[in-house]
Amino acid sequence: MKQYYIIRNEQQAGPYSLEELAAMGITPDTIVWTEGMADWTPARQVSELASLFTTTAQTPPSYSAPSYGAPQYSRPPQYSTPTEQPPMPQTYLAWSIAVTILCCLVGGIVAIVYSSQVSSRYIAGDYEGAEYASRQARIWIIVSACVGLLVGIVYTIWMLFFATSMAAFSEGMSGI
Repeated sequence: MKQYYIIRNEQQAGPYSLEELAAMGITPDTIVWTEGMADWTPARQVSELASLFTTTAQTPPSYSAPSYGAPQYSRPPQYSTPTEQPPMPQTYLAWSIAVTILCCLVGGIVAIVYSSQVSSRYIAGDYEGAEYASRQARIWIIVSACVGLLVGIVYTIWMLFFATSMAAFSEGMSGI
């Protein structure tokens, strides 16, 4: 009786008999090897294992014409339970608007665009996309706030320098 080795969870396992492989429920894509084979190969390509993957045709249930009137349920309808959803990431929309108005117009608009994508991606079931949009909105808010703060500091220094220069210029002009 042939003994087969398989790769399961990135680990070699076995040896198994044909009956053991059938009980394990291997798939056609399971990688197998047995004595006489040159290399590991998918189970669907091994002729001895083909019987494990053939399906017998089932006859469909008989059809009965619907009867009109009150619905007759043989059992109560089964509703699927909603799948577990991760919590919705923060949108940062209010912060995006504040940064746009107070600090940096261009960076704030980019933050608003990413902020508005968070909810729509989450509702569509793209949870990773919602997380990505939330992170990008936060990054653009921080960058815009830093740029706005830096521009404000540079502007203040320039105004102080300009004011002192004008004061010195006007003093120099008054002495003429």
